[in-house]
Amino acid sequence: MLVSPYTGRGRWLRGNLHAHTTNSDGKFSLDELVRNYEALGYDFLVITDHNKITSVEGVNSDMLILPGCEISSDKGHIVAVNLREPIEPNRPSQEVIDAVNAQGGVAILAHPNWGENFCHWRQENLASLRNYAGIEVFNGNILRDSGSPLASDRWDMLLSMGHKCWCYGVDDTHSELDLANGWTMVLADDINPEGIVEALKEGRCYASSGVFFEAIETNEKSIRIVARNADRIAFVGRHGRWLKWVNDKFASYRIRGDEVYIRVEAFGPHGSMAWTQPFFLISQ
Repeated sequence: MLVSPYTGRGRWLRGNLHAHTTNSDGKFSLDELVRNYEALGYDFLVITDHNKITSVEGVNSDMLILPGCEISSDKGHIVAVNLREPIEPNRPSQEVIDAVNAQGGVAILAHPNWGENFCHWRQENLASLRNYAGIEVFNGNILRDSGSPLASDRWDMLLSMGHKCWCYGVDDTHSELDLANGWTMVLADDINPEGIVEALKEGRCYASSGVFFEAIETNEKSIRIVARNADRIAFVGRHGRWLKWVNDKFASYRIRGDEVYIRVEAFGPHGSMAWTQPFFLISQ
């Protein structure tokens, strides 16, 4: 049986889960950052200054503004969405993840392929940690830094080992160069913290660096995808193997039954992409 996270009704909301202000190492004040994303038409924004919670109380915006934090742990950086109380940094990674979850937040492992050795997170650490929601499959800030903004290789290794792990796209905003490079589209009924957090935890979302999905549909035997500005759609299985690809904005895949998981990548103009969550096959 094919299990899809894209269940229920709702509407697609665009948001950035990773952004910094002048309260840590960002160029923009909180108000300036909010106005920038309002001008881009975003629906929600998470403020994730380093190792501190920047208060978003009293911010006047049509967007939903959520508090968060980018927490330094002993193994790497962890983005916490909808965090209410500070978490002491530089603790063991699992303790940080557990503390985020205890507050009802979302723990996301940041930029796995950042750095000159393309290894901000060692793969064995990604595999040994538990109860984080997922990883940043695209981090736009790394476009202008060392390493790779993409982490689908790390993601496929986790999925191929049997880990249930979602993907997210982010700007990791520090300056104007980082605005709208990557984002996460969330399927939710309402724009409120509970709806956003639930969708992020349950995988009712997709990551993008410029491609938009119009339809992500499944039944017991197939997956159907429509991406309005894509020119190629690929169905990806274990160990990153492409199972099928179509040079079009419409594509479908018929389930064989031995795939374990299938995820979809869509490719658009100027190197833009989008990533669905994995669809898992389970025996009945």
